[in-house]
Amino acid sequence: MRERVKDRPFSILYLSRSVNEAVTLRSQLRNQGLQASVNHAVSLEDAIASAAKASPTLVVIDFPGHAGSLLDRMAHEPDAQAVFEALPKIVLCDLNDDTQILPLYDLGAEAVVTAESRLMPVLLRTLVAAQTAEAAESYRKQLASAEMRCQKLIDGSSEAVAYLQDGLHIYGNRAYLDLMGFDSLDDLLEEPLLDRAIGESAGRLKTFLREEEGTDEFELRTEGGDKIKVIIASSRATFDGEACLQLFFSRKQNTSAEVEEQLEFFARRDLLTGLYNRNYFFDQLHERLEALRDDETEQGILLMLDITNHEALKKLVGTTGVDSLLTEYGKELEALVGGRGLVARHGAYSFLMLLGKADVAQGEATAKSLLSFTKDYIFTVGTISATVMAAIGLVLLDSNSPQNGMELVVRAERAASKAAERGTNEMELFKPDLRTASDQELEESWARRIKDALKENRFKLAFQPIVSLQGRREINRYEVFLRMLDDQGNALRPLEFLSRAERGDLMGAIDRWVVLNAMKLISDAQRRGEKIRLYVRVSEQSLRDNDFGQWLMNRLAGVRLEESSLIIQVRAELAGYLLKHLEMLRDTIAPLGCSLLIDGFGEGPDSFRLLDHLKTREIKVSRTLLERFSQEAANQAAVTKLLNEANARSIEVIVPNVEDPATLQLLWPMGVDLVQGDFIQSPRDSLEFDFSQF
Repeated sequence: MRERVKDRPFSILYLSRSVNEAVTLRSQLRNQGLQASVNHAVSLEDAIASAAKASPTLVVIDFPGHAGSLLDRMAHEPDAQAVFEALPKIVLCDLNDDTQILPLYDLGAEAVVTAESRLMPVLLRTLVAAQTAEAAESYRKQLASAEMRCQKLIDGSSEAVAYLQDGLHIYGNRAYLDLMGFDSLDDLLEEPLLDRAIGESAGRLKTFLREEEGTDEFELRTEGGDKIKVIIASSRATFDGEACLQLFFSRKQNTSAEVEEQLEFFARRDLLTGLYNRNYFFDQLHERLEALRDDETEQGILLMLDITNHEALKKLVGTTGVDSLLTEYGKELEALVGGRGLVARHGAYSFLMLLGKADVAQGEATAKSLLSFTKDYIFTVGTISATVMAAIGLVLLDSNSPQNGMELVVRAERAASKAAERGTNEMELFKPDLRTASDQELEESWARRIKDALKENRFKLAFQPIVSLQGRREINRYEVFLRMLDDQGNALRPLEFLSRAERGDLMGAIDRWVVLNAMKLISDAQRRGEKIRLYVRVSEQSLRDNDFGQWLMNRLAGVRLEESSLIIQVRAELAGYLLKHLEMLRDTIAPLGCSLLIDGFGEGPDSFRLLDHLKTREIKVSRTLLERFSQEAANQAAVTKLLNEANARSIEVIVPNVEDPATLQLLWPMGVDLVQGDFIQSPRDSLEFDFSQF
């Protein structure tokens, strides 16, 4: 509060029997860095004289027992009233009885301070309020002056200007009077502008005058009876201090720009139906596809409606009758779609519709309403009546859609054909046939399925235990595997969807989902007093992404995992050419309970050179060394050598793919500690395993 008055000088008139209190207050204010002057007065007459010399900002009354009489005199004596009526007044007293305090407010006190320690905050708050009121008054005067200057400009303006209040004229300049055919302002005052509107302009003008501001075209009748077309621009204003509506009028002229606009209008329209034509529709479709490409959160719908009984209609009502039917039916379709989308004529007997912002459910709802209308629609020419049969194909538009609009229309045609095969007035959402679909259609379909699975939480985690053959049971270790469920709840093989996700640039989102869920499981276990360590795989796409490292650090900082509770598995061949990047990632996440593991270790002739540059506490043996392990002496020797080198470096080794008892029997005497594989337990949906059996 003090900062708001610090740089603005102010003056206080202090009424008390002794000057000491005034001197003390001045010292306190100046010690706080405020530009304050405090003038002392011992009586009301003295105060009036002091105020005449230096205008005070506020008044402090410190006359115990006499504050009420002073306030009463300030309010009623003419000389005092002229000086003090507008000034805030603070009363200092030692009263605690509301029956004595409240009357002081009735007599004009801004505040009553019953303890001297409260004076300073009350004083500062009152000063701020006084200065705010002073500024508001200054702005009001400036506004009034500006409005006066504007009014003079409007009076002499060549542009027609009028002011309306509650729809009635309260002012019009000379140009407006001339436009509307009035001789003087007196003839115009109190007349409703709506009385001048002609035909459909009346309804639109009524709505227009309710708006805060806007611009529109209307047809009006002048005082002389002439019809004129005008463009009216409106905005809120004040006139003589009262709120009103300011209107600017300009006579509509047939300009070359208007002619060009009309030509452009016809260039976009089908000459028979008046709907948009194919060229304009494809332009709009292309613009929408470009916008969707950069925004994964939005979707659109392309519809094609085909009249399937057009041959029967031609025989029934003739070619001219069909033309009339297409015009009438097309206009009805456009009205049904309304502001939700765009309707265009496509082929001789088909229409295209673009719903720019709609999902599948909204698109199907629109298609159902169109088919419901079509079912009840009857076209009549002369004494002949005809009904229309239709089929609708729908295509989802999103960031995965091709940018080729013609390709999408072909898909809509194929979907409409399938709908027609099913019966009358049917609809079909385009879905690629896996037997005949192109590679592009399959990739789009998989990208949508994966995104839907992420949105609908249809990804699941599975866990395979990693057990210690040396009896270390202080931590329960699991490798995390990913499963995706289709919309029927059936699990898909990882190879079936992960490769599609990589090509569709979706692995980053999947990795983050896996890591977040792993963190939650670890955090929940820590709260239960359990120690678990989860090993997760992260794609090359994420490891190369600097944003992923920052995201991981932020998420880890929020959950506070215990040391090395979350392990990021990195393939050895990938680690070889991301050394610097992975070193920075390792150093960043290590203090936050996360570390790295080199997976697929031991395939190269000098694998341990990698660990000279990228030091990790754990490695996982390459699965190729475990193939036919019990029968391949070379693999056994390679694993033995790897184990010896790792032990010398104090690096923990995990041996995966233990699929049979023979492999386990060979590994045990080698000194292997950590093993995993289906022989021990295949991946399961929960963190359940009896580690005590090893």
